[in-house]
Amino acid sequence: MASTASLAFAVRPRVLGRLIGRAGLLLTGINAPLVLISAADGEWIGAAAHAAVVAVLLGLWAVLSRGQPAPVPQTNEAMALSVCAFLLASLALALPWWAEGVPLIDAVFEGVSAVTTTGLSTLDSVENKPWSFLFARAWGQWSGGLMVVLLALFLTLERGAVAGRWLSYQLTSEEVMLGARAWMRTMAVVYAGLTVLAILALLAAGLDAGDALLHGLTAVCGGGFAADDSSIGGVGGRAVQTVAMVAGTLGAVSFLIWPQLRRGRWRVVLGAPELRAFIAFCLVGFLLLLLTMTRLSGLPLREAAWDAFLMSLSCQATTGFSTLDLGSLDAVSKLIMVVQMIFGGDTASTAGGIKMFRVLGMGRLVRDAISRTALAPHAVITTRSGEADAIRGTATVVTLFTLMLILLWAILLAGHHAPVDALFDCASALSTCGASVGVASHGLGAPFKTALILGMLMGRLEIVAVLVLLYPRTWIGRRQSAGV
Repeated sequence: MASTASLAFAVRPRVLGRLIGRAGLLLTGINAPLVLISAADGEWIGAAAHAAVVAVLLGLWAVLSRGQPAPVPQTNEAMALSVCAFLLASLALALPWWAEGVPLIDAVFEGVSAVTTTGLSTLDSVENKPWSFLFARAWGQWSGGLMVVLLALFLTLERGAVAGRWLSYQLTSEEVMLGARAWMRTMAVVYAGLTVLAILALLAAGLDAGDALLHGLTAVCGGGFAADDSSIGGVGGRAVQTVAMVAGTLGAVSFLIWPQLRRGRWRVVLGAPELRAFIAFCLVGFLLLLLTMTRLSGLPLREAAWDAFLMSLSCQATTGFSTLDLGSLDAVSKLIMVVQMIFGGDTASTAGGIKMFRVLGMGRLVRDAISRTALAPHAVITTRSGEADAIRGTATVVTLFTLMLILLWAILLAGHHAPVDALFDCASALSTCGASVGVASHGLGAPFKTALILGMLMGRLEIVAVLVLLYPRTWIGRRQSAGV
């Protein structure tokens, strides 16, 4: 039998380079509008910087994309592509902001937070920034929310198998069976449709066109960037807050349910375990937060009911908008929201966290471990096809997520931050939520900002892809023929 080493293949530089070049052309299309927006806003330095980034991305495409069409990538090449694409997209936003006067570490933090749809910020203020700057943040978040689909769709134009392989580690086995093209088309249409509806609803709620556009983009993608230092609580009244939270919640529900609803399959949708679990966690989180906010934080019942409901939606959907000062809340309320952020939303959505299907999978593991104690020693338990792989994948992601959270928490504790507050912002970064109790701020030290940047990237790429990039066998070893 062949050993594992004999069956392993290292990344082919030419193949990866060509895919990165194609991703560079995609990012050119994403960043080109920012040149025009900045120029129209009179921000000429920003316009010039965005133009320079577009030129570099075009050059990257021209240099790396020459030659024969890319062969079907290996899984490690697909994962390396995803990491490189998110890094490129983050830098494409960060460098122009740096040119406009934002400190480099804060510009990179903001760029990564945007592209990963996190929403954490270390800027001293956003209220003193030009509209074109705020639009670039919102546009970066909206584009990052669909980055998986956009990359796969763009690569499909060259060779469909590239997209299929690239998506294979992003989706569950049922979603892969639907086909890469159908999945991407559904995601793109639903994503755009929800965004338009959110913008129109915000206009109806009283926001002007500029603010409605900014917050419609950041709500649906689960980003949470707001045009006010007080988050969505400072942007508008309860109508605006409700629309933003509902839009974020819809973005956290699997986009694959909408075609089912269009076909009239309401029972199938409402009976989906992941959707029912997501709704249950939102309701339980609301009730627990209502109890702790009134009893421990001393908020009036009516005020607490409003904030508890919207913050439960925000944290469970990992949208990250805040309706009140989270730093002033009691420790138990913060821990409840930490759990919600970690669990996150549904798969095939813009939500972060470990996702509902993994939460349910871990629940089944616990149930099976308990039920097995009552079985006879000679009992044989059958499993469905592919279930072992699903269990292994779930256990891997949950374990890595937990270890990464502990590591980030330990780093922030070394900075003498309050334990619960440090845990809250670490969980927010790793789950790409963006809600903050104030630890992630302009005054945070560069090493701790760097740790949160890594956490945001790890969370968005579900950790494994980043670890693949650091795995020596990814780069060292024998390679397949470039034509395979």
